[in-house]
Amino acid sequence: MRRNSSVLVALVLCGLPLVSARGGDDPQRSFPLTPGTYWIYRGLVRSSVQGSTIGKVTPVTWKMSVVRVVQRNGVVAVVISGFPGDLDWSDGDAKPQLSILIRTQDAKFYLNSPTDGGDTLRQLDNPTYPLGDLVNEDDWFLQLPLAEGRKFCDQEAMERDDGQYCWVTGPPHPAALGGAKGVAPGKRVAYSVEYMTNPDDVEFDFVPGVGLTSYGYHHHGTIADTELHLVEFHSSSDSGH
Repeated sequence: MRRNSSVLVALVLCGLPLVSARGGDDPQRSFPLTPGTYWIYRGLVRSSVQGSTIGKVTPVTWKMSVVRVVQRNGVVAVVISGFPGDLDWSDGDAKPQLSILIRTQDAKFYLNSPTDGGDTLRQLDNPTYPLGDLVNEDDWFLQLPLAEGRKFCDQEAMERDDGQYCWVTGPPHPAALGGAKGVAPGKRVAYSVEYMTNPDDVEFDFVPGVGLTSYGYHHHGTIADTELHLVEFHSSSDSGH
């Protein structure tokens, strides 16, 4: 990616029943990010093949996991292995990479992928390094609690009339979890968050207390698509999900 009480009220107003997940009504805990927590997704990757208008479809099973968490001065840095975007523009054979997910005190989330040979990761070991320096407005992709119409992007994109180049939150809807292992049976609410540009679009579903339950990337020209859906969830801090 380049990227609770309010939720409960929205559910009541919409008439959607909810099975509560521990921490699901707390913006700071609604995205489970304790070391050892992991998500397993299944889906497919479409890639281009010379001379083909259909391309190649590769089934994939993908694991995203929390490797490490560092907290200083109200800012939390979470080392993530295998964010779904690692599969974009691959043939389905991509290897999980390390990314850093930053959570600020106002429950904003920023995602960046270290490209400096590990210098950013090493800064996490420096007790004097201000984690706030890792925050980049271009990496903002989520803020909790979610609500229809919320947007996450820089000020220039925020002012666009077409909604492009900005993460935009859709209306609440019943989560399609399909009996994902590790998630208690029952109906939950999900929000779709989408980022659209002229050449491509990215979207994911977020379920409070579970996290990302689907991920999609679609290029509008050369064939490059990623489609993932959650099939298994394990929280290191709560086996009751």
